[in-house]
Amino acid sequence: MDAQLPPQVGEALTRFLLEQRRRAPGLVSRAVVTGSAATGDWYDGVSDIDVVFVVTRDPVDDLPALASLHAESSPHIDGVYLTESEIARGPDRVETAPQVVEGVLVTALAGGSLSWATWRELEDGVQGIADGGDVIWTPTADRHPDTAAHLATRARTDLIDFWVPVGDSAEAELADREPGDPVRPETVRWLALSPIRLVETMESGRIVSKTDAARAAAARWPEHAELLDRAVRDRAGERQTFVTADAREAIALLRQCVELARHRPDPPNNET
Repeated sequence: MDAQLPPQVGEALTRFLLEQRRRAPGLVSRAVVTGSAATGDWYDGVSDIDVVFVVTRDPVDDLPALASLHAESSPHIDGVYLTESEIARGPDRVETAPQVVEGVLVTALAGGSLSWATWRELEDGVQGIADGGDVIWTPTADRHPDTAAHLATRARTDLIDFWVPVGDSAEAELADREPGDPVRPETVRWLALSPIRLVETMESGRIVSKTDAARAAAARWPEHAELLDRAVRDRAGERQTFVTADAREAIALLRQCVELARHRPDPPNNET
């Protein structure tokens, strides 16, 4: 079943999980791949690998060994360590957990992967179980009540509560710049691709890749199709040049996403 993952991801994770088992025997019962590697939007040399490590015990005594293992990983293998009981409780009832961000393990981190997005990805991910000298990959069978509805509601809230001030701040920062002044590609990608992905989640209750979200947004807003195409290509490693005018267009797109959220009621619990 590792054919569901990009070959580089399957190979890197197999090495990692076998070494993880050697350094922390019996700790991880299964590892669920989430993020871009599970949605078909992973790029070698650009993307990290995100994983939910399901553990059989409190990993506190294993964290020093795990920290060095994650720091050595290339590409970075990031994620969160959770017990089955914590997963069953849901993200609203798990305050902190050991989490790895860009190869750095934090022993008790709030937020981050402790979100309904991760719980939804647990339902659609690919899981690996170390078996002998190999890793067996299968689709996950996790199901959590009302995850899609929780996720859609959270996406709507984030568009209004988080992205409105982000747009305001970015607009103020660009106020005195000329249209042709250069802007960091990462900034334009973030402004252009993140809100449209939340729109797809708000409307469907699913996690989609940024590439798929860009296709849907280009069909909805053709006037932004060229910017979205360049943002996706830059994210895939085909470097683009972005200027102030592009950033302002990305902010305009962000505002259109927010307006959709403002005019959409919270979905009923059975909306998926």
